[in-house]
Amino acid sequence: MEYFKSQLDSLNNQWTHEPEKMMHLRNSALEQFLQMGLPNKHWEDWQFTDFSPFDKTKFRISSADDVKDIDKYHTQSFADSFSIIILNGHYQPQLSHVPNGVTIRTLFDVFIKDEKADLSYSEENPFIALNTSLMNCGLVVDVSDGIQIDKPIHYQFISTGIEDNIMNHPRLLIRLGENSSTEIIEHYKGESTTLYWNNCVTVCELGKNGELHHTRIQEDTGYHTGNIEYHLQNDARLNTLFFNSGTELYRGDVNISFNGQNASAELNGLSLLKNNQHMDMRVIVDHAYPHCTSNQLFKYILDDKSTGVFNGRVIVQKDSQKTDSSQSNKNLLLSKSSSINSNPQLEIYADDVRCSHGSTTGQLDEEVLYYLRSRGIDAVTAQQLMVEGFAGELLVNSKNEKISAYLRNKLTSWLKSLKNG
Repeated sequence: MEYFKSQLDSLNNQWTHEPEKMMHLRNSALEQFLQMGLPNKHWEDWQFTDFSPFDKTKFRISSADDVKDIDKYHTQSFADSFSIIILNGHYQPQLSHVPNGVTIRTLFDVFIKDEKADLSYSEENPFIALNTSLMNCGLVVDVSDGIQIDKPIHYQFISTGIEDNIMNHPRLLIRLGENSSTEIIEHYKGESTTLYWNNCVTVCELGKNGELHHTRIQEDTGYHTGNIEYHLQNDARLNTLFFNSGTELYRGDVNISFNGQNASAELNGLSLLKNNQHMDMRVIVDHAYPHCTSNQLFKYILDDKSTGVFNGRVIVQKDSQKTDSSQSNKNLLLSKSSSINSNPQLEIYADDVRCSHGSTTGQLDEEVLYYLRSRGIDAVTAQQLMVEGFAGELLVNSKNEKISAYLRNKLTSWLKSLKNG
């Protein structure tokens, strides 16, 4: 654990221009992390994941030397979209482009002006504390009041050409003004065979009557820990899609806070696992105000010896009447050696609510497979059709057809790569 302190010392030596207040924040957050330590199986919300690999490899903070030959990197955004490019933890403003009404600044610029920004760290999540201490890439994306953006903003965090075991701790703050709307694609892509680690924190603040469509695509090849927070004011509307594939070890925490009435949140997630991959997601939805709606649908598809975890909790606070909430986790096991731990939960302290939750885990229906094969479809194609049908319910929920097509192609390629496919 001491090597994390050496990395903070390295940052402090490199960034001597940081104000004392920022350095104090970093030191306090690291102290909190060292007191907590990495999660272990005695921690209830973390018991199904082994986090010891984060301490076994001595990751170093990415430096400017890790960004070379920028022109050769693949940074193509989705068609008809704006772009924000980060290479190996370093923001590339010359490759980025956002529309009028949207402002991008580094967290340092915001901090130096003493503006209000969410740089808090959790007493329950050590990875957020570590991110606060070692954040080496922080961006604030502000959407002004009343701005309606008709094309998505594609945030690309690309890890490529890596020669050492590097780590990055990006902090992304997205703030939507009143009556504004936008679509943001938060995309993590790995193109390296060298082990790396991205420990990410994203905070989204939706103003009154704000609307955010947020697609988070995780295709890292290294370790990935992601913490996402959403804060919704009155009448705010949130629609999300989480797509996870690729990484060997993944932990994702999603927290929704309703901070006003008549707000709504639609949460969808698809995780694809094979080989010995492990993906762990925890979703907490906190209904603290009345007349709010939340719907969750998370699906896992597991093959080989992969393992998954879904831990979801919906909290309906006292006096949060007329809450309407549903939570569903559905899992498909393609191998007898794969497994998943699913734990959906409801905590209800109000009486006039409508809430439901459920979880199902199973394999492909043999009768349906037999029916498809009896119609002349070979076994491999029949299995692919059934799996695509299982996942398709989520992919069609995307507002953007180009994103849906991209994710469908990823699913098809993943299915073709399976040993039993």
